Amino acid sequence: MGLFVWRQLVIPQPLLDLRAFGYKVFRISTLIMMIVMMAMFSAMMLLPIFLQNALGYSPLEAGLVMLPGGVVMGIMSPITGRLFDKFGARWLAVIGLALIGNTLWQFAIITLSTSYGMIMLLNTLLMLGISMLMMPVMTNALNELPPPLYPHGTAIIGTLQQVSGAVGTALLVTVMTNGSKRFLESPSGAQNDATGKILAMLAGMKSAFLLAFALIAVAWACSLFLRRAAAPEKEPGGKRVSVH
Repeated sequence: MGLFVWRQLVIPQPLLDLRAFGYKVFRISTLIMMIVMMAMFSAMMLLPIFLQNALGYSPLEAGLVMLPGGVVMGIMSPITGRLFDKFGARWLAVIGLALIGNTLWQFAIITLSTSYGMIMLLNTLLMLGISMLMMPVMTNALNELPPPLYPHGTAIIGTLQQVSGAVGTALLVTVMTNGSKRFLESPSGAQNDATGKILAMLAGMKSAFLLAFALIAVAWACSLFLRRAAAPEKEPGGKRVSVH
């Protein structure tokens, strides 16, 4: 990886121009999007497992929990575009991340008596928060780059989103598994029956969502440093603009 980075920085026409990271807004925005993707993919993975294995819902019912969130994201896309044009990315990111963080905290204190409708509502609010910031933050990140770096910035963001989603899912599933294991080894989980296993899964899921909440808190702090970016002008002759 280090050799790849060095090579891309020294060759005249890099496959992936990493000089995009020389722009502050791009760096902050990319970090925020990576953390949000970790939270989104993790919720999409953990919630159906919990609904089916702990609460006894069918695969269809577990899938329907995710449906309203997807609809909300589709509806919000044009709305957030207009809000971004008016207010910029910073406040959309601050409010969206606050909503995501609050929702993840509610998931972290969930109980076996939490209703199906409440879980659906929480997931919808999670997707609402994500839809408020993903497009504005990405657009703001690319706006700071000079035109020659647009395709490289888009490729970097797309790649890191997929990587962070995969890493986040693996990380939080591991945390969930370890949390369940610790509960089973504790006095509270000593009984090796169906109830004990369900409570262990609940404990593991809470641990995973607590970690996701902590990550979102970091992203929220980063969002305070966002500013409305304006792309520098392209140099005459199409030369690469120096990084500031």
